[in-house]
Amino acid sequence: MYGPVPKLLLIVADIFVNCIYLSKPGPSFVTFKDISNLESRQLSVIADVSCDTTNPHNPIPIYSINSTFAHPVINVETPEGSKPLSVISIDYLPTILARESSEAFSSALLESLLALKDRDNARVWTDAEKLFKEKVATLPGSI
Repeated sequence: MYGPVPKLLLIVADIFVNCIYLSKPGPSFVTFKDISNLESRQLSVIADVSCDTTNPHNPIPIYSINSTFAHPVINVETPEGSKPLSVISIDYLPTILARESSEAFSSALLESLLALKDRDNARVWTDAEKLFKEKVATLPGSI
């Protein structure tokens, strides 16, 4: 999905992970207006893997600095009485152990990815799809 986060997700989701590659301008995902106008907002953590704070088209313009390992959380200013909102935005996190991360993820996923060739025996994927559909069915409204 690229564009504003549906307001329903701000109400029912606890965590939002942004990991897009921003190559052109687009709509914001979450703004101050979004987090200020929702009394029932559940969203409490944004993990901004993309870390586009210096990009003029930052899709999450509710914070302006990156976090660090020493200080991994940025507290976003929210209206008085509303639920706190924190952002994790460590801009070098994905590259800190790039080779090791790539090797670990690919070896952990290889068997499951190869199983996609035989849809009937791809248990991990069929179980994940089933669980996803069950959880979506419990959401109020539709996404």
